Amino acid sequence: MIRGLANKKLDTAKKYLLEAGSVYIGCHILPDGDAVGSLLGLGRALRSLGKACTLACADPIPFKFDFLPGVQDIVANPPTAEEVIVTVDSSDVERLGALYDEAIFHSRPVINIDHHVTNTAFGTVNLVQFLPSTAEIVYALIKRLGALLDKDTAAALLTGLVTDTRCFRTGNVTTKQLRTAIAFMKAGASLAEITELVFNRKPVSTICLWGQSLANAQTRGRIIWTEISRDMMRKCGATPNDGNGLVSHLASTLGVDVAIVFRETDDGRVDASMRAGPGWDISGVAFKLGGGGHPKAAGCTIAGDMHTVRDLVLSEIEAVLQDQKAACHDQ
Repeated sequence: MIRGLANKKLDTAKKYLLEAGSVYIGCHILPDGDAVGSLLGLGRALRSLGKACTLACADPIPFKFDFLPGVQDIVANPPTAEEVIVTVDSSDVERLGALYDEAIFHSRPVINIDHHVTNTAFGTVNLVQFLPSTAEIVYALIKRLGALLDKDTAAALLTGLVTDTRCFRTGNVTTKQLRTAIAFMKAGASLAEITELVFNRKPVSTICLWGQSLANAQTRGRIIWTEISRDMMRKCGATPNDGNGLVSHLASTLGVDVAIVFRETDDGRVDASMRAGPGWDISGVAFKLGGGGHPKAAGCTIAGDMHTVRDLVLSEIEAVLQDQKAACHDQ
């Protein structure tokens, strides 16, 4: 349904990018495969058109994406003199972390490329479409620009598509995503290599963290959750990225509707990552608590201690599940 991404918006983004000599592209904190893949894919495509590109992320890139060409060139600084700013896979400016500088962002065109239903439309141009991945929207823009889809660009975008659909297993996958994947594979991207490196290889620190977290998993009604403390992180020598994928694993538990992973951050807040089963929508809870995401995958970061934040989020989730259950009965 990229047609719904009004052609006018794509043309406006194209105009800004083709007229610019330099472009800054940033993705969200705690980057996942869609953020990294969209960042690298768009950057490589623009460079093929002769543009000088700065690729940025406020947080370190997870080691499992090291196989993607260009990862080593990603920096952590905000924009400087670049003529156009592009953000990928970020539902709001808070998700950009230290990359966001209000004065700089307000001084030049900002192209916001994203697929989250809670996107706040903060860009000069908002290429926002509720697709399974941001990589698909980047692909549409690349085609509009007439840029080359070479092997490395295709591999980056396929990584984004594969990771955000959990290997095409999410409920929003249609034949369109499969056709897009085929296009990337025809360009030289290896689906087998990407899935092996992204999903089947974990460092000892991840195994340690997951082991402790799963041992402490608890349930309340049809909600399952676990907690990751700073002490657990230190003992395992883990980074925040080591927790990626844990909440999806919890969500596979039989008899639950929502899974949550609570993680203490170094700045005295608690990150809550949430996943919902078929028929449930948790995006509203995340948005209400200052976060965002999708109906089935959302999150937020809240100031406070673990106990307080956990009880708040659990109460909000329980209320939403009850309301949605009642609404279903009324239909």
